Amino acid sequence: MNKKWGPGRLLLPLLLALGVGSAQAQVTNFSQDVNASIDLGLDWLDSSGAFNNPSSAGDATGLTTLALLEKRASADLDADPQGYNNANAADQARMRRSVAYMIGSTASTSFYAYRDGGFLMAMSVYLLSGGPDRGDHPDLPAALPNDVIGTINDLFDRIAANQGDSGQNLGYWCYTNGLCPDSSTTQLVVAGLSAVRRVYSSDDYGDAGRLAQLNTLAEISRDAYEANATDESDVCDGIANNDAGHGYQGGDSFPSPATHQQTASGTWIQLVGGSNLNTDSVQDYLNWARTRYRYTDIAGNDWANSSYYYYLWSSSKAYEFIEASGLEPAGGNIGIEDIGSLAPGANPACDARQVHLDPASVPRVPLFGGQGGGYYDDPAEQPRIYFDYAYTLLNYQSPAGVYNANGAPGRWNSFASQAYSILVLSRSTGGGCVDSDGDGVCDADDNCPTEPNEDQSDRDQDGVGDVCDNCPDVFNPDQEDSNGNGIGDACEDQMLMCDMDGDEDVDRADLRLISVLRGESVPPADPAADFDGDKIITVNDARWCAQQCTRKNCAEDDVQQVFQKGGG
Repeated sequence: MNKKWGPGRLLLPLLLALGVGSAQAQVTNFSQDVNASIDLGLDWLDSSGAFNNPSSAGDATGLTTLALLEKRASADLDADPQGYNNANAADQARMRRSVAYMIGSTASTSFYAYRDGGFLMAMSVYLLSGGPDRGDHPDLPAALPNDVIGTINDLFDRIAANQGDSGQNLGYWCYTNGLCPDSSTTQLVVAGLSAVRRVYSSDDYGDAGRLAQLNTLAEISRDAYEANATDESDVCDGIANNDAGHGYQGGDSFPSPATHQQTASGTWIQLVGGSNLNTDSVQDYLNWARTRYRYTDIAGNDWANSSYYYYLWSSSKAYEFIEASGLEPAGGNIGIEDIGSLAPGANPACDARQVHLDPASVPRVPLFGGQGGGYYDDPAEQPRIYFDYAYTLLNYQSPAGVYNANGAPGRWNSFASQAYSILVLSRSTGGGCVDSDGDGVCDADDNCPTEPNEDQSDRDQDGVGDVCDNCPDVFNPDQEDSNGNGIGDACEDQMLMCDMDGDEDVDRADLRLISVLRGESVPPADPAADFDGDKIITVNDARWCAQQCTRKNCAEDDVQQVFQKGGG
């Protein structure tokens, strides 16, 4: 099985989760404005030298290249990211120049978290979406290996060598080493690891040794973020939930209250390390975000003159990972749809929270027209996190295409801030791979994301793998199970054909009744016992029913035992 990153591999499950089908184009007024905004944003990067001279983007080259790679092909909500293969010739040339710069920069520098994580994301997506591995990077000095996978391996190896390995630093990456529990720098590294997981599990570039090492690194980070959650359950009185987030730094030596960005990055770092929506610590983080949801503060970083758009990117990334997994909340757990659903409360700590914007009531973004409320009213545009974030960014964008928080000029890193904004609008996860069951198949591609099934066997071709299909031999993509007995409605009637005694269970007693008729022809024997249709009652009929059993005491050994005893 080829486990490459490919156009739409992460996007499609997200769209399905939002109720957007793939049968027809989903172009809305809002999606057209978003697409226009992305084009404007990329034009600004281009005119500023990010692609024509990648070195001018410096440490942000990975992010700017990723923004170009993960641009959607059209305003259709179902459109694939362009990747390398679907880019035009000019953009492909820009990508190759950027990759050449990244190869050279990696060879001439040592570990730096922000740079290396971004490089690893971009180069992984580039390679797995058709970018050439070697022979097409003429800008490289002759002394350097003209080799993308080699550079990816070098980046991975030095990332692995610099993870904090003891005390409060365990599981984190600092700026240039592992000597501080910095959540902000760690997130970029783990984003890179999540992307390269696809490379190391692919047919073309599979690397079992590095993949195993990667999974260990991710698990260590996951455990750190679970252990270092900041318990703030008493902050929002009246909200019945467990409530814990993550601050700028982990550990107990640095007073670091939980923030939106760090809690969000902590959420998806746990996912990359093998947790899922229903893991207790992930639920704690999501509850923290639920009681404090403020998309305008996340976008503007609470600082009027700064646009730290990686805050917004980190936040959206967590929710997109969860939606791409296809998992539903279990029991009393919350899902992504619950964030942004709480109205401002009476508690001073939480009364500033915001609810989702309503596309039917907000006016069109002024940059793209003067229409009032209702312009974005469309069944495909529901109140949700993505609309909140995208609408906010579009309102921050200047006519020149640059995104400025609250119209202010301050920018931590112009190229990086611009790229993060575009990536949010593109719903990008940076080629990231969450593999909750550890079977080597990313959740977004896995037909059983919580049960290991590397072979992805799906006998009835309904998109649900055999190991988790409640009706593996009958097509039932909806997995409906009205009585909650673990047997899909689509095949329950078929299974209960074996219920010879009418007790609504298939068990050893039914096998005995079939065995009584063994050797008899149909008719006069009961035709209901001839399950294989060969007009004679044999052990094969019992074996067929054993496969349909609803009780634990019904299996092949029971078939043999029952028939050896002659029905008794």
